[in-house]
Amino acid sequence: MKGFFRVLWNTGAGIFWLCVVLYVSATSIGMLMATACSRDEVEELYSPNGEYRAYVILSGCGGFSSPSTQVYVERVNNKSLSPFTINKTGQLIRLKGRPDQISYRLSWKSNEEFVISGFDFKKMMAFENQSWGSNLPRVYFEIAGS
Repeated sequence: MKGFFRVLWNTGAGIFWLCVVLYVSATSIGMLMATACSRDEVEELYSPNGEYRAYVILSGCGGFSSPSTQVYVERVNNKSLSPFTINKTGQLIRLKGRPDQISYRLSWKSNEEFVISGFDFKKMMAFENQSWGSNLPRVYFEIAGS
């Protein structure tokens, strides 16, 4: 019986240390890959009243992926003191390619309406068309030729 518990104990210890080694290895590789990525802001456009800022980011991870163009909107002047207020959208749209190699247009219809237009539907990798709440503008998408 003593031998059985010793084998059980040693097996448990072996599994524990195997999991520790795998976790540290996977985390290290993930951190190395994350540092290979870059996010550079290449363009910005303010709303007519200057309350919001739309900006374009060039994102790429070197040889791991193709570069992408991403668009975000943020509130410049926050009037709310609540820590739960959303002052920045998530990624509104992600287009395949560098900003200088693809076509798109950013414009403000009004202080509360932002338009992303003139992009090729085939270049679109992802988009989020949702209401971000009353603290951020409404976002519209217009595909080239529509």
